[in-house]
Parts: sequence; structure tokens; C-alpha cells
Amino acid sequence: MSSRHAKNRTLEFDPDIAGSSEWNRPAPAGDAETMRQLQLASESVMRLATQTHSAVARGDAAAADAAHASLKHHLRVTTSLIDELLSDGSEQPTLH
Repeated sequence: MSSRHAKNRTLEFDPDIAGSSEWNRPAPAGDAETMRQLQLASESVMRLATQTHSAVARGDAAAADAAHASLKHHLRVTTSLIDELLSDGSEQPTLH
């Protein structure tokens, strides 16, 4: 891990947000296919993040670079799907 990354960084889960009605509200029927795509894309992001982590832990730079490149692509796809669901095409996409 490079020195620019915090070594003890953790993800925080806020149960108040996760339990809110926004998180539990079902998607409108017209968004079912987009929601399915988002589920698949999210699963890919998690899988690729795990692969990247494993490759870095093994010291396999080539595998880490390949997994990282794929991870970045899938993050863009996932972000685009989220933007589509949240904005219904009426807003500018999120830039990352």
C-alpha cells in the first residue's frame, strides 16, 4: 500500500440511514431492469475489489493492475446506473 493511503481506514455503516424509508422503498416498476443491472454491477464491484485486495496482498502487481482497471470501469457503470435511477434522466450525471 502506498503512503498516500491511510492504512487504518474503515468504512462506516450508519444504521439510521440504512433503516430509512428511502433505502427500503421498492423501485418503480419501470426501473426493474435498471435495478437488476445495478445489482449485477454492484456485485461485480465487490468481486473486483476483493480480487484487487488479494492481488495486492500477494504482491502480484500485474493482477492488481488488471483487477483495478476493471474495477474502475465497473464503478463508472455502477455510478451511471445510480444516476439514471436517481435522476430519471432529468439531471446531469455525477462526475468522478
